[in-house]
Amino acid sequence: MLDKKDFVCLQPFEFTEFFDYKTYMCCPNWLPVDLGDPIDIKNTWVSDLANKVRESMIDGSYKYCIEARCPKLTGLKEGKSEGFMPKEEFLRKIDQFKDPVPKSVKFNFDQSCNLQCPSCRIEKINYSGEERTRTELILQSIEEQLSEGLEHIECTGSGDPFFSRTFKKWLMTFKPSLYPNLKSIHLHTNGTLWNESNWSKMTNVHRFIKSAEISVDAATKDTYENYTRLGGKWEDIQNNLKFIATLPNLEYVTMSFVVQNSNYKEMEMFYKMSEEIFDDTHINWQIFFNRVVNWGTFQSETFKIVDVGNPEHPNYKDMIEIYHRLPVSNNIRHNLTIE
Repeated sequence: MLDKKDFVCLQPFEFTEFFDYKTYMCCPNWLPVDLGDPIDIKNTWVSDLANKVRESMIDGSYKYCIEARCPKLTGLKEGKSEGFMPKEEFLRKIDQFKDPVPKSVKFNFDQSCNLQCPSCRIEKINYSGEERTRTELILQSIEEQLSEGLEHIECTGSGDPFFSRTFKKWLMTFKPSLYPNLKSIHLHTNGTLWNESNWSKMTNVHRFIKSAEISVDAATKDTYENYTRLGGKWEDIQNNLKFIATLPNLEYVTMSFVVQNSNYKEMEMFYKMSEEIFDDTHINWQIFFNRVVNWGTFQSETFKIVDVGNPEHPNYKDMIEIYHRLPVSNNIRHNLTIE
């Protein structure tokens, strides 16, 4: 077990997430501090509020973080320091972390998606009109204010990059000259539209897309199509995953599994499925078992049934027993409460 007071999380010194009208320095489920309008990032990034959050990383209090939800802080308790720097080293290099703009950004300002996953939304979302105009305005603002210094981009945690008209157009018409220091792009997707046809229309980004998180949340056709991925087809995701595993520039893949009462019994199957697809490829892969969050899509009583990661849930002990059947592996991350 590592002590958080001995380590500094680098996230709020380098990274920001843009939502439609809000800006965060980490996943808001883990660090719920809103810096303000994403169009004003040059000012909000160096604001007093932003600096207070950073100071909490340096003093080791992490008082703005929801520790129980953060997989990085959970990892520290298990001896994993990914995403952190030892405090002594950080203090020696502190001048390197005073950039006036972030080096890494995440596009979360378009919720458009082709699926209707119950853990995320109550209906399909496809931005149009003023909503779509707003996404284009934020993207324009990023390219005008930040693109020259960006080293890493994540697209997207709010919808799907292959379905969003704004993000898909950005991928298809990507201009490397606007991003002279860009090293990588990370895609967060449900994978259902990441097929050879769509991929062939995005040639300018191929060399930059080095990592991806693919949200699947199931290991059987029934669970996938009827409980966790409404609108998805099991055969499509299986074919697409096999195609993705062949992409030469892709270095890292996270297979994402939001743990719910409807799917927790498939955790071990999900590991074996992922292993079969990626283990004999050039890709470094891992699984993220992510405790379900109520994004306003569940009534409180319904969520109590869904949230099997709650130690008070009647199936919690069964879920933990299944988790412990998984191999001891660096391929597994989680933010579950493991007893």
